[in-house]
Amino acid sequence: MELTIDTTITFQNLLDARKRVTHHIGGTRSGKSYGIIQYLIVQGLQQKQEISIVRKTVPTLKRSVIKDLKEIMVNLGIWSSDAYNISERVYSFDNGSTINFINTDDPEKLRGVKSDILFIDEASEVTEEAYFQLSIRTSGQIILAYNPTVSPYHWLRTMEDCEKFVTTYRDNPYLPSEMVKAIEELEWKNPKYWTIYGKGEYAPNEAAIFSNFQIVDEMPIEELVGFGMDFGFSNDPTALVAVHKKGDMLYVRELMYDRGLVTNDIIDKLKSFNIDRNTEIWADSAEPRLIEEIYRSGFNIKPVKKGPDSIRFGISVLQNYGICVDKKSTNLIDELYSYEWAKDKNGIQLEKPNDFNNHAIDALRYLAMSKLSIKQANKGKYTISFR
Repeated sequence: MELTIDTTITFQNLLDARKRVTHHIGGTRSGKSYGIIQYLIVQGLQQKQEISIVRKTVPTLKRSVIKDLKEIMVNLGIWSSDAYNISERVYSFDNGSTINFINTDDPEKLRGVKSDILFIDEASEVTEEAYFQLSIRTSGQIILAYNPTVSPYHWLRTMEDCEKFVTTYRDNPYLPSEMVKAIEELEWKNPKYWTIYGKGEYAPNEAAIFSNFQIVDEMPIEELVGFGMDFGFSNDPTALVAVHKKGDMLYVRELMYDRGLVTNDIIDKLKSFNIDRNTEIWADSAEPRLIEEIYRSGFNIKPVKKGPDSIRFGISVLQNYGICVDKKSTNLIDELYSYEWAKDKNGIQLEKPNDFNNHAIDALRYLAMSKLSIKQANKGKYTISFR
């Protein structure tokens, strides 16, 4: 059987790639994901391969790459409904090749995934740990696709020994003229969107919750408000931030962002920072035993009080300040770039942020809720007026 496929430059980039790992960075409608899936279908047809296509969640898999795979194969006349196992999300070719659709929001499952070729779509949504678990179980090509909205310190941008290709809507000859017109209008309607989605160049994340932060070379010595701490272990890090304040400016420094720490490790690190025994550390109340053990070791650690809307409350407190972040606090900077409000399946913004890549932010939020809100600032004061 012979097939003729109308491809984009992304398909050719994959054929020409000299490195095992390739990055495909693109603006909107560049056709990068579509071209990659075409390439994977061809690889699966030509020889027996185990191919994994990855996104963060099952709903995003269904709305994007699964939909695209079916559309491409239907147009080529090779789709078979009987070959697709809906419950397992696996498509099987006659020659024994398989395409497996995998979500990363269940980290334990990633340890059982083995691939000849790995494709992670919207790779900026995936944690470095998830990428590591998938990559060490992949024998051949690794393909990463994403928009240029990640921070300079994101693991994708700091990766070495890889090949990077940038594409834009101009590289997609099949794009309808009305879409081209809408994208090009961004140049004067929204210059920042034009930089990201039109030109495919890096720019700050327009959808980020925190636009009130800046990166600074030096941290002036100002009033120490206290410390915020969020606990993690295997997949999530334990994060500690120090917060200083001058007027309506916060000066924030990341002190800890480590995985695999047990109680004694955390205590040793706290001791190494010479934290005064009277200075408050506000921590996640979900770990009462851990908090008690740290408290007994001599630190003034307290559980933060969480209400039904505590996340939005903490965010609103932080948005009342300007935030200066020490340039060495790379994990916190990366989180601030990518922290966004969640959206439903129709793209409507929800009243809660995405629970992703937010460990240092949570530590900062715990401190803000406990020490920086108007309620806390006025605690112990009672104002009366009389004639």
